[in-house]
Amino acid sequence: MKKQTNLAVDLLNELKTFWRPPREITVPDWVEENVKLPRFTAGEPGPLRISRTPYTRGPLLALGSPFIEWVVLVWGRQLGKSQGVQYPFLCYAIAEDPGPALALLPTEIKAKYTSRRRIQPMINACDALASQKTTNPDDFTWAEMQFKNMILSMVWGGSETGLTTRPARYLFRDEVDELKKVVGENAVDPMKAIEEVTATFDNRKIIDTSTPTTPEGNIWSELMTCRFVFEYWLPCLSCGGFQVLYWENVKFGEDHDPVVVEENAYYECEFCQARISNMDKIRMLTKGEWRARTTPDPCGQILKNVRANIEETVFLDDILENRKVKKIGFHLPKWYSPFSGGTFGIIAKEFLEADKALRDGFDFAPIRTWRMYNAARPWEEVATSETELELMANKIDLPPLVCPGGTVALTAGVDAGQGGFWCAILAWKRDMSAHLVHYGFMAGDYDNCGLEEMITSWTFEVQGESTIFRLWRIGLDTGGGQYSAADITMTEAAYTWIRKMRKPGLFGTKGMSHVGPRRVRESRVDKMPGDKGALIPGGLVLLEINTGEMKDALWFHARIEEGKPGRFTFHNETEKDYIKHLLAEEKRMQKNGKWEWVIKNRNNHLLDATVIALALADPEFRGGVRVVRAPPKVEQKPQGIPQINPVTGKPRGGWMKGW
Repeated sequence: MKKQTNLAVDLLNELKTFWRPPREITVPDWVEENVKLPRFTAGEPGPLRISRTPYTRGPLLALGSPFIEWVVLVWGRQLGKSQGVQYPFLCYAIAEDPGPALALLPTEIKAKYTSRRRIQPMINACDALASQKTTNPDDFTWAEMQFKNMILSMVWGGSETGLTTRPARYLFRDEVDELKKVVGENAVDPMKAIEEVTATFDNRKIIDTSTPTTPEGNIWSELMTCRFVFEYWLPCLSCGGFQVLYWENVKFGEDHDPVVVEENAYYECEFCQARISNMDKIRMLTKGEWRARTTPDPCGQILKNVRANIEETVFLDDILENRKVKKIGFHLPKWYSPFSGGTFGIIAKEFLEADKALRDGFDFAPIRTWRMYNAARPWEEVATSETELELMANKIDLPPLVCPGGTVALTAGVDAGQGGFWCAILAWKRDMSAHLVHYGFMAGDYDNCGLEEMITSWTFEVQGESTIFRLWRIGLDTGGGQYSAADITMTEAAYTWIRKMRKPGLFGTKGMSHVGPRRVRESRVDKMPGDKGALIPGGLVLLEINTGEMKDALWFHARIEEGKPGRFTFHNETEKDYIKHLLAEEKRMQKNGKWEWVIKNRNNHLLDATVIALALADPEFRGGVRVVRAPPKVEQKPQGIPQINPVTGKPRGGWMKGW
C-alpha cells in the first residue's frame, strides 16, 4: 500500500512540475541570473550580461510575450544573435517553460559543432538546468538531449526524416540563408518542411536568425512577412536626438590609410553633427529603444537604405501588448556592436578595402560580403530592369572614335555571327571608367571583312590631347558552329586566323566551362579542335571568361552615378540597336535557388562583344589597364577609320549597315 502511495505522490509531483506556469520573471532577467557563456566560443566568457549588449533585451522580451509566436533576427555578424538571444532563450525554456524543441542548422557538421561547442557547454554551465538533466548519460548526446520534461533534437537541412517527424513547440533555426532547397522530383524545402512540426502547438515559438544573402533568401523572405520590423534607435549624448545609425554618417576623412582610418573613424550625429566615438556608442546603447516603422514596405525601405522618421514609428513595448501581432522582426547592422571587432574604424577599413577591390578590378565578392555581414542588408543581384530610355542617359557629348581625356588604353571585343563579326571598342581610364568608342557589324569572312585592318591600322584620338591610340588588346570569340561555307568550324577558323596574324595583344576567348572564383582565367591550347586536330606549334593563348560575373560588372558600372569614377558611358551617336543588344539578357532566379543570366532576345552579339572588351581590361588578366604605361606623344594626324570599304570600294555607311 505504501509503495502505491509513493508512486502516486511521485506521479502527482511530476504532473505538477510539468504543468506549473513559468515564474513571474522576464526572460532577460532570468537569462542574466542564470546563463553563462562558454569559453570555447565566446569572446567574453562568463555570466551573460545584457547590459553589455542592451539590444538583446528587446528580442528576449518578445520571446517571453504570450502573444508573439515568431521572432526573426536579421543581424550583422558577431552581434550575439545566437549566444545572446537564441540559445539563452533555449536555456530559459528548459528551466521555466519546457516543451519539445528542434534546432535546425544548415549542415550536419554545423549541427554537431553547435551542439557540442555552443549549446551543451551553455546548458552544463547553467546551475538552474542541473535538476532538469537525467542521470543516464546516453540521454545527452550531440544529436538529442533528453531532459526530464522535454527533448531537444538537432536536425539539419539534408535530414528529411528529422525535419518532418518530430513535433516541436520550440523551433530554433540558425543561419537559415545557408539552408539549400533539395532539387528533384521529391524536392524538400527544409524551411517549409520543419515549420509544419509546430502547427499543433498554440503556444509555439519560432526563432529565425541569419545574416542576409539576397532579397530572395530565407531570412529576408521571413522578415518581409513580419507584422513589424524593429530598428534600434540611439540618443545622441550631446543633443539627445534619437536616430538609427546609418553607414553614411560614419566619417573617416580623405586619408584612406588603413591605420589612420581604423584609429580616427567616428559617427556624426545627424542632428547636431557631434562626433560620436566608439565609447560614446557603447554608452548610447544602454539608452536605446527598439522602434518599428509604420510606413508601407519597411523591408523595402531598409533594403534601399531609406531613412526612417521617428514620428512614423511605434515602440516595441506597445506591440508586445497587442495580442493580434504574432510575428515580428529585428534588423541590426554590425556597427552597433560594443565589441572590439565592431568599431567604426575597423568596419570603415574593411569597407575601403572592399570598395577598392570593386573599383580596381570588378571584384564584387568583398563588397558583397561587407554589405551582408556589416550592413545586414542583402545583396541585390543584377537584373536588367532598365529601359532603353534609362540607358540612353549614359551617352555623353563625345563623338564616335574619340576617347575621353585621361584614356590610357583601348580594348576591343569581337563576337562571330552569321555572315560577319560584331565588335565593340572601349576606351579605359585608370579609375576603371569605360567609354564606348565604337561598335557595329563587319560583314564578310576573316579575309575580307576589314577585321585585320581594324586590328593593325585603326587609330583613335583623345579629346583635348595630342595622344594617339591603337587598340591595346583584342579578344576574338572562338566558339560557334560551321565557318562560312568551308568545311571547318568557327573555332578552327579563329585559331587559324589568330596564328596567322601574330599580333601582340590579340587573344582567343571563350566562356568558362567550370565557373570558379575567378572572373577571367588564362589557358593555352596546343592543337586544333577534334580528335585528330593538328598540333599548334608554340600553342595558343585563350582567355576564359566567367561571363556571368562580367555581365554583373557591366551593369554595375552602367549604374554608377554620372560624374563618379567607374561609370560606363557611350558616345553621342549610340543608337537603340546597341542598347537592345545589352538588354537581350536578364538575370533570373532558377528553380535551384541560383541566379543565372538567361537570353530574352537572340540579338545579344554586342553584349557578348562588350563583355569580351570588359574582360580584357580586368586586373585578373595580366594586371588589366593598371599596368598600361602612358602612350607616346605623336604629332601626325590620326589615320582613323577609312571612309571607303576596301572590299566593295563604296563609301562606308556605318557598321550597322553592313560595313
